Amino acid sequence: MRALIAVLLTLPLLVGPSEAGAEALQPLLARHLAWRGGDAFTRLESIHAKGKSVTGGLQGPMESWSHRDGWARRDVDYGVMRQSMTITPDGGWKLNASGQVEDASSTDARDVRHQVALDFGAALRGSAGATLALQPDAQRDGRAWKVVRVTFGDEDLYDLFLNEADGALHGLRIREDNVTRFVRLGDWRQVQGVRIPFLEEVLTDNPDSDSRTVVEALELNVPIPSAVFERPQDVRKASFAKGHHSTGFIPFEFFDENRVYIPARVNGHATQVLLDSGAEMTVVDTAYARELGLKTQGQLAAVGSGGHAQAQLAGGVDITLGNLRLTGLTVAVIDLSEVARLIGHPLPVVLGKESFNQLVVDVDFPNRRVAFHEASRFKAPPRAVRLPLVESAGGQRAIHISIEGRPPIPVLFDVGNGGALSLFPAYWQQAGLLTERRSSRTLSGAVGGLRERDVATLKDIQLAGITLKDVPAVFDDAGKSISASDRLLGNLGLAVLGRFRMITDYATDTLMLVPDARALRQPFRKDRSGLIALPAEGRLVVKLVAPGSPAAGSGWKAGDEIIAIDGKPIGPDYAGTELARWRYRAAGQAVVLTLKDGSKRRLTLRDYY
Repeated sequence: MRALIAVLLTLPLLVGPSEAGAEALQPLLARHLAWRGGDAFTRLESIHAKGKSVTGGLQGPMESWSHRDGWARRDVDYGVMRQSMTITPDGGWKLNASGQVEDASSTDARDVRHQVALDFGAALRGSAGATLALQPDAQRDGRAWKVVRVTFGDEDLYDLFLNEADGALHGLRIREDNVTRFVRLGDWRQVQGVRIPFLEEVLTDNPDSDSRTVVEALELNVPIPSAVFERPQDVRKASFAKGHHSTGFIPFEFFDENRVYIPARVNGHATQVLLDSGAEMTVVDTAYARELGLKTQGQLAAVGSGGHAQAQLAGGVDITLGNLRLTGLTVAVIDLSEVARLIGHPLPVVLGKESFNQLVVDVDFPNRRVAFHEASRFKAPPRAVRLPLVESAGGQRAIHISIEGRPPIPVLFDVGNGGALSLFPAYWQQAGLLTERRSSRTLSGAVGGLRERDVATLKDIQLAGITLKDVPAVFDDAGKSISASDRLLGNLGLAVLGRFRMITDYATDTLMLVPDARALRQPFRKDRSGLIALPAEGRLVVKLVAPGSPAAGSGWKAGDEIIAIDGKPIGPDYAGTELARWRYRAAGQAVVLTLKDGSKRRLTLRDYY
């Protein structure tokens, strides 16, 4: 069990807000140690548990192993999806929703090692790099608890909620990757003199993410076979037609020059799929899933750039791209209709990282074509610049960029993001990037909805040895979205990546970029109107008037409706056309906008952020 907390063997070196606080902590820990079993914890070496786990309407058998030397594995089989992650002192591996074997990220390993240090008492003895401090009392489940905070020299926090009288452990408040959950422990039983919780409830701010685990069998201090932690052979989900080792280049639709739509067949049905390296798993739109006859299960929380959305799971999905077939995928089923409306293009399927994991993916943006290759047969182009592309938080891949000469930071590698760059508050606030910088407001997001956020222009960013100048960036707030992360510090999108021929080789954690000189000379798109408007049946509805913009000084307001631009009506095919790019025209140009009532307004474009 992830939150099994072993009793502590000796009193630790205490670090509190004051000497008095440290003195108060010592007797509290002594009572806790006695309650947990005392000397029996000295001999605790391993924990092996079996039981059942329930989350998001899914349930299945659970089995876990952990050893005090830093070894841990946890498996849950929900039928439509099997979860498995193993961490060893040297690294680790995990299964994604479709059963592919992936490397565990360094932060995955760090989280599990923190937990093992708690489970076996090392952290509470003051070792494993841990420090302890007594916090103010906290209310939980109708009563007050003493709170002992454990930290490991990073951003994460582990708060033990203890009963003052006897030191009994009620649960833990855990903050990892800037997201807080509470692990409530119950049904405590003594096993070989050690108190162990046979009930674990993980409570979050979204009920769809909560889970409940009941232990039905438990062994302590039993040797764990080394085979338990061995990396399994990968399950091949990608295969080429007989005699082929590559799809060859497939033309794609580069919609609005910021989305890659590839022709495909999904369970035999012809469609287009949106290529998205930022999607942890492939997503099928709810309506399209019904059309395909997919059987959905569960109700889970999906976290996107705009916040949370509800998702279900469906198995047995096959996707064909030319002579390549991806088989037996487990996909998320999410209502993508609003995202499709915002993009202005149908969005039946988002093709996620399953298509990247076992193949070399070659996206030739200059020539609007993509190819998928067996890694062993692929030869990189001679001018390719190689960059690390590593597993990171939340099952995502990260690359490093530098902002205006600052030290490099990890950002999400996101081919599905049509923008240039968004920065997360854990980075931009600490760096003071909006201090004395002209900025305004915009709307951004996708799955989870749109959010109002700051927007400004960076003098430059550095990627692959190339300096890109005057880069528009969105400065995200924390919210309940991926931007809350303090491990990934931003999201790099196609407005930057599309200036290269881009090749990924996930098996070797490598991104190869071939600069496109023509694309690199092009300035980045910037809104120069201040009218943040969304399409709606032959018109644009103004949702936000950006502060300090031309529109802000011209009497525009949210709710205004535009039906024509320079006399040209907004038709059903407006999105992705040259007409739709009117707000990106050069500063100084004038645009005549016709409103729903027939009146016309002249707007002179200019830079305002």
